[in-house]
Amino acid sequence: MTMKKRVCKILKTVVVVFAVLFGLSVVVYYFNLDMKMAAQLQKIMDKVYDRRKRDRRL
Repeated sequence: MTMKKRVCKILKTVVVVFAVLFGLSVVVYYFNLDMKMAAQLQKIMDKVYDRRKRDRRL
């Protein structure tokens, strides 16, 4: 494999990976999926936090 073909193959791979990641980020932004996931995680974290023992001394 020549150097030119190898560089071309690597460049194609980088461009495809960048395009896929960009497409995924657009979908996440469009459907507001990051905040929906954060809301679901908050429910789980609230359960964990509520189970903790409290020290009520002042």
